[in-house]
Amino acid sequence: MHKAVICLTKASDRDEAISNVRSFLEEYGDGDVWDWYVIGGRWSGTLNAKNHEFQTKAAEHFKSVYPEDSSPFLTTKMVEEQAEHLQAIWIEIGGTGNNPYARSSYDDKGQDDDSVPMSTCLDVINDWKLDMRAEGEKHFEKMLEAREGEKINGSKFLTMSAYYAGLYRDCLYDSFSFESNVFDIDEGTNNITTALENPDKYYAVIVDMHN
Repeated sequence: MHKAVICLTKASDRDEAISNVRSFLEEYGDGDVWDWYVIGGRWSGTLNAKNHEFQTKAAEHFKSVYPEDSSPFLTTKMVEEQAEHLQAIWIEIGGTGNNPYARSSYDDKGQDDDSVPMSTCLDVINDWKLDMRAEGEKHFEKMLEAREGEKINGSKFLTMSAYYAGLYRDCLYDSFSFESNVFDIDEGTNNITTALENPDKYYAVIVDMHN
């Protein structure tokens, strides 16, 4: 399963930010949170200020070219067929380099816009940040539902209730976990109030984690 997380860290440039994030993530490897990760990956370009406009125009283009397709998901074939048009849209709105659809999902270093000053992507960060206590309560309710189902079915293995209990724990302990969406690696918290109050001091790095 793939999961994106935006890591926030105080840094003076892109390379320092990525170095900080790599150092932070080391202790969470070997399945503790991730089996492998890359900078950007499937979410490369998400932090780019041009991305929202690009995604809107790209969606309009796909809808015009494939009007009979009601699926909200794009196929690899559709993206390949429209590669030139997508790049043209990207360039037209002022994007540089490859558009987000034309990037490798496995480029370990990511693209230039996968580590950017936090002040340039505040809209994205505010959209992505989570209230982890509220998320924990959702998992707690699912845990109770799963446990009730296990009782009814006479299951000896509390697989799903234990799974949701673990998620509940991670959220309430404010841990860095697969549930994290935006995490301040300097403060060690999903509560990014400090970073939001000082965005000019922080960089944002988007990471594609797999477990």
